[in-house]
Amino acid sequence: MPPTPRSLPFSLSVLLLPLVAAQEPPPKRGQRLVEITRAAAGEFVGGMAPTQNGAAPTRNGALFVPIVRVTNVAGVDRLHDSRRSDLELWRSDDGGLSWRKTSSTPTDNDSNGVVVPDGEHLSVLWSAVGSATFGSVFWQRYDPRTDRWLGEPVLLAAGVSDDDQCAPSDLVRTPAGALVAVFGNRSIVRAPAWNCSWSTGMRWLAAGAAPTAWSEMVQVNVASYGCAASAMGRGELVDITYRTCPNEAIHGLRTVDATKGTFVQERDENVGPEPGPEQYVANIGVLCVDGTGGRSLLHLLGDREEGKGRLAVSWSRPGEPLRTTTIAEDRQLKAGNENPQHFTLARGPGNQVFAYFSKQSEDFANLWQCVVEEGRPMGEAKVVARGDAKAFVTISGMRSSEAFSGLHVVTTARTEKLPGGVVSVFGSWPARSVFAKAAK
Repeated sequence: MPPTPRSLPFSLSVLLLPLVAAQEPPPKRGQRLVEITRAAAGEFVGGMAPTQNGAAPTRNGALFVPIVRVTNVAGVDRLHDSRRSDLELWRSDDGGLSWRKTSSTPTDNDSNGVVVPDGEHLSVLWSAVGSATFGSVFWQRYDPRTDRWLGEPVLLAAGVSDDDQCAPSDLVRTPAGALVAVFGNRSIVRAPAWNCSWSTGMRWLAAGAAPTAWSEMVQVNVASYGCAASAMGRGELVDITYRTCPNEAIHGLRTVDATKGTFVQERDENVGPEPGPEQYVANIGVLCVDGTGGRSLLHLLGDREEGKGRLAVSWSRPGEPLRTTTIAEDRQLKAGNENPQHFTLARGPGNQVFAYFSKQSEDFANLWQCVVEEGRPMGEAKVVARGDAKAFVTISGMRSSEAFSGLHVVTTARTEKLPGGVVSVFGSWPARSVFAKAAK
């Protein structure tokens, strides 16, 4: 029989003792809020918008979050030039337990980014101002294995002036490898690119195509405007939602066939409830597709005055009727031309999605979670993190079509003590990521 530790030679026992003492138990898995970074004096930091995919895993096991950092510049007279912004990529290699800045986008005065896994790479869509006062939209791949950008930034939508500029809305990568980039405009109408202002545009890159071979821009919305777009894939079909007409009160939908780069529908569909008493919507609606192809749209319902607000999920699957279910009351919310930033969706396992939100009636002090399956809450919503007032004023989700991850949402706090902002992540740590299929 093998010798017991007592019978081991003295020299070997001495060597073994430090090795045993140096071992640490693995971190306990559980949900909690983990801080990424906070603003220094003279700075502002923030995560991305609720409609944007503001976090992503990559196939080498890393997690990425884009963060915009704005720095005040002293001694500059022009208002637009008094600040400088940088879109930073922050990375975790231990499942979200610790984070480090790994790079920033290679343009000047950039912000407002979207990240998605793209095979072995990371695809990034962002806006940049440069030395101008108006924004343009760029795209580029990033290699997480070497922490290097691949090639040069590709200009997808060029801003022309303060009243004709573009900003990224969302980005989708399909299982076959096609990319669909979605962006919004703020413009005085200039045909043929746009036939109305505050619209959503789309460009498509075929699977396996050269990085510069993007299609021409096409306008997504057919109605007179389509703002605050959110997008997600169902296989090779990519759904794009946005607020549009009639009566400024519906969330429209068009679907792109990513094998062809063409739309499935000729007209806007309605992916939410019809307008009616206390059933008007705001600009923001967040789309998430579950692992079985069901579409969930998180949005608010209410009136143009406070007192009737609530958060609801409108769920649909092609061939099945749409249903809308209230998941939380928040009576201070108003419908109309409003841009709430405090609710989003995240991918869940199977046919579940996670709704995350704070409440205006609580001054955004608590982070709530509601597990939703095929549009129905699986039990009551619960508070999963608490903070000071305005601790959860902006929330962005991990909604990538290609993967499910324990990294769920990115939050931005702007409290009285820390008005410059604190960016954190909430999820199940250490986060595990499951990809839909092998890389192409």
